[in-house]
Amino acid sequence: MNGIFVAALSSFVGFLFGFMLFKRQKERELYYFGATKLCSTLINNISYKADKISSVINSFDGGCASLKKNLNEFRTYLGGGEFKMSENCLTASEANTIKEFLLGLGKYDGETQLMELNRCEAEFKARYGELKAKNDKQGNMYIKLGLLFGLLVGILLL
Repeated sequence: MNGIFVAALSSFVGFLFGFMLFKRQKERELYYFGATKLCSTLINNISYKADKISSVINSFDGGCASLKKNLNEFRTYLGGGEFKMSENCLTASEANTIKEFLLGLGKYDGETQLMELNRCEAEFKARYGELKAKNDKQGNMYIKLGLLFGLLVGILLL
């Protein structure tokens, strides 16, 4: 009876580990979806309204929790604070790309800013497409492998 409990418990732990990996990958996908939406919002704003960047970012309501956290950190920077961007679900190079994107906002004239935003939007959209395809293909694999690994550990402990 204790053996079955150990096998079930290790399977559950394996499942949770796989689910955490899946959730992290899905969060990255949603991050880039939100970043693409942010670029689109900024492009539309610069083209038609020309509001301040801080007001556009304050009114932006898209993306995942990680993107919202990074935008809050950027708001602090715009208010005169230091910009310390947490990586969250992103890799170090992805976080650096996003940081450069955010720090580049408002540094150029309108036409150059639009060109830069269009470039970033295309880059973020391509990255979103890559991550979506990968998650659609491999997303459930993380959960299944975690469950099977946990079950294997449980059987070995019997």
